[in-house]
Amino acid sequence: MGDSSVTKSSTSKDTADTQHDAVMSITDPTHPLYLHPSDSPGLLLVNSTFDGKGYGGWRRRFLIALSAKNKVGFIDGTILQPKISSDSFKPWCRYNDMVIYWVLNTLSKEIAESVLYSKTAKEIWEELEERYGQSNGPQLHHLQKEISQTMQGNMDIRTYYTKLKRLWDELDSLDNYQHCSCEYTCGGKTKTFKSLHDGRLIQFLMGLNDA
Repeated sequence: MGDSSVTKSSTSKDTADTQHDAVMSITDPTHPLYLHPSDSPGLLLVNSTFDGKGYGGWRRRFLIALSAKNKVGFIDGTILQPKISSDSFKPWCRYNDMVIYWVLNTLSKEIAESVLYSKTAKEIWEELEERYGQSNGPQLHHLQKEISQTMQGNMDIRTYYTKLKRLWDELDSLDNYQHCSCEYTCGGKTKTFKSLHDGRLIQFLMGLNDA
């Protein structure tokens, strides 16, 4: 009888400790399930709305903002959904819904409606990546055409360079080779990048006004 009481008391204590740890972790600002007072469904993480164009730039800005909130794990799958029996299940669902809202807030009405019924933020992100994140001919053609037609015109040199730099960065975001981490002993990759940068320098100079 005495042993049974001790066991029951010990079990109750373990359960209480587990619940206490769960509560403490969620009040820790560094914990991914921590809810900051400023976090709300209506929060706009980035100022630009994604309408199907410029995915690379929008993606970059959104990831930076989400990283500042310590919530990237909800879209890359590293913050896994807990079991229903877990004390973290409801907080996880709450923040998953919060991140879903943050994504929807930065999408055009048409794109938002196309992913509205996804159950997790990760599902929405994967859908957007598959639909817009893959390098494809039309996107590359559009960027290359815009770059080739960009001239200084009435812009000052700084504005002209900034515009070109934005287009180049967007082009690079579509180029899988740019993200390759393979090492070549022959130095071929370094030579390729140098050639690319030299070409862009010439491109920049050719677009300058004669004056």
